[in-house]
Amino acid sequence: MLNSVTLIGRLTKDAEIIKMENNVRGVIKFILAVNKDFLNSSGEREADFILVSYWTNRGDNLCPYLKKGRLLGVNGKVSTKSYVKDGVKKFSTIVEADKIQFLEYKEKDLA
Repeated sequence: MLNSVTLIGRLTKDAEIIKMENNVRGVIKFILAVNKDFLNSSGEREADFILVSYWTNRGDNLCPYLKKGRLLGVNGKVSTKSYVKDGVKKFSTIVEADKIQFLEYKEKDLA
């Protein structure tokens, strides 16, 4: 079985880091806007908004660079979870990133 996804898109807002109890490891969460390959009936390009999580020991170093509008490449796997809310079974899908790559650099990043 193969579960692999590669995405290129822009951050919709600054990434958040959630630290675990031991304060050594944490998860960075963000939403990536990935353009669709076609234009809609109004001639505009639409996007899918994909929730991404990235488990890391270096979250404090990485998170300051994950700002709104940043172009990223993400490799990972699709994960689906289910839960019950108000008696109704719901599903959520997230991409668990294995690798994040910056696809553009700003002057301040190189200093």
